[in-house]
Amino acid sequence: VHTPIQAIDEVAAKYRQDGKAEVNAKYAAMVESVDDACRSVLETLESLNLLENTVIIFTSDNGGLDGRGRPTENAPLRSGKGYPYEGGIRVPMLVRWPDKVTAGTVSDEPVCSIDLLPTIARIAGVALDDAIEIDGIELNDLLMGKTKSLSRDRLSWHFPHYRHAPGPYSIIRQGDWKLIHYYEGIQELYNLKDDLGESRDLARERPEKVSALEKTLMADLRAMGARLPRPNPNYKPRRPKPAKPKK
Repeated sequence: VHTPIQAIDEVAAKYRQDGKAEVNAKYAAMVESVDDACRSVLETLESLNLLENTVIIFTSDNGGLDGRGRPTENAPLRSGKGYPYEGGIRVPMLVRWPDKVTAGTVSDEPVCSIDLLPTIARIAGVALDDAIEIDGIELNDLLMGKTKSLSRDRLSWHFPHYRHAPGPYSIIRQGDWKLIHYYEGIQELYNLKDDLGESRDLARERPEKVSALEKTLMADLRAMGARLPRPNPNYKPRRPKPAKPKK
């Protein structure tokens, strides 16, 4: 669920009785309302005899807000929404596809929302225009258990905004390695297999890995035509006022 934290009061009331703080009670009520809405969708599809002929995909675009006073906690993942750590970008995806996806199966293969377009197009039998380059790849064989891994070599994220310190960043994940490239000059390197919580920055220990991943990341961003942060020619740093002479 998203801010603002505004819940149905009757739903939040029972969570207040459990002794939860007000923001937590409202947040819990909002999550319950999402569950209710999903149930309504399923019941409507069933009443129209469409449930067994419908693919349902449930996911999120980012992890929960994290920090003091926030009602969400992404542990063991580090940090949350807006940050480059796994708590900000790693989310679950659930797929219900009758007679195609076996209920209860789990895959650890990283996928991304860019994969939804080609996946849904293939399911619907819609041909994509070959003249348009598609960022994502089809997940159909992965979903149906025909393969356990994808042919994709890497994933990248690009966030050229000043939302949190230390500023704009791009990310590349290749295998178990993840590089966070901050445009203010900081590099962070993590091995997600050994350190899912991103508590040990290996950038100084593995400079060759940093260099290789950064080179690949920058080449990918240029190929995509991504807009990169650049110095503002109109920015003039404020000069400190001269100290007044002592009398």
